[in-house]
Amino acid sequence: MIARIALLALLFISMIYDQRKREVPMSLTVAGLVGSGLYAILNDLWAPVLLTAVLTLVSDINPRVKRLAIATISSVIASFIQPGGVLISATLLGVWVFWEFGILGGADVKLLIAAVLVLGNPAVLLPISIAGGIQGVVASLQKKKEIPFVASIFCGTLMFVLYP
Repeated sequence: MIARIALLALLFISMIYDQRKREVPMSLTVAGLVGSGLYAILNDLWAPVLLTAVLTLVSDINPRVKRLAIATISSVIASFIQPGGVLISATLLGVWVFWEFGILGGADVKLLIAAVLVLGNPAVLLPISIAGGIQGVVASLQKKKEIPFVASIFCGTLMFVLYP
């Protein structure tokens, strides 16, 4: 319960930064990622945490094809090492690929990974996606081209925590 409250507090503070400055401080997102990783290790999700570390390190390797190959192989290995974390590992890879192709920003990805690691359930992405879709429709009606996605991450995670 404390970890969920800490996650929601992290997401709320990040949302405030994203709304006001359109940027979330790296220190905040990295602290959330490290904290969620430690929590996940304590809850026996060490392979997805190891995968997260590998994805972070792989991000600077060139060319992109090499990054994608290493990330995919690492995800498969993590899934074999800890079969109970297959869905989580696949989700982490998918979120990372969205960042890799510029669909999501770095802060968004770190916060999404933190949410999946703390909650231990990739289904949290469903309410986040619904909230993002609603936010996208509203932004489209207002003729906005970019949306501060951390608001959707916070709202979707809050929905998932309150109504799993």
